[in-house]
Amino acid sequence: MNSKLMKLLVSVCIGLCLVITVEWLYSYYMRQRLLSSIVSVTPQDYKADELPEIELTKLPEESYVDLVARPLFIKGRRPVTEQSKEAAQAASKSESFDWELNGIYNTQKTVSALFSRPKSKAGKDHTRKITVGDEIDGWKLTEINQDSVVLKQGGNEKELLLRKPKLKALPATATPATPTPTPAPAPVPAPMPEPAPNNTEDTSEGNSND
Repeated sequence: MNSKLMKLLVSVCIGLCLVITVEWLYSYYMRQRLLSSIVSVTPQDYKADELPEIELTKLPEESYVDLVARPLFIKGRRPVTEQSKEAAQAASKSESFDWELNGIYNTQKTVSALFSRPKSKAGKDHTRKITVGDEIDGWKLTEINQDSVVLKQGGNEKELLLRKPKLKALPATATPATPTPTPAPAPVPAPMPEPAPNNTEDTSEGNSND
């Protein structure tokens, strides 16, 4: 029984070895064939297709007048108006104007306005006091009202309102504690008067003894 089993196992092992050997030989053959096919391929010259040539005729500038007057990619097909350098500089100065009106002072001779701006932007120059006709960053003070001023720069005009001071919140005061009423002492009852001795009985007894 054992000899038959040993023969079966040996035959199975021999069969597996044959299968492995055949697979190895087949893979080796296919690899050699692939390598030979790669080496035997002759390189071919690559030729790119020629691009078509477009002939453009140069037109004079007068032929683009209609295109400039009515542009295609702008709504309404209206030309964009270009600002002059002076207007652009005035607009930039108007945007950079960061002064605020803090006070208006009336004296017997003149009326002046007090301006201020954040210290971090202007350094030491953060407050100015000017009168009508003076300039501040290119803007001329033309009018001082009760609670506002009017500044002008070229054709631009702006009105600054008097900034109201911020009210500081008062600290919360502690409400005094209401004292608890102490109960009143109970009233002490008044002593009852003792009855007076009966003198009539004593007199009657004395008379009888006599």
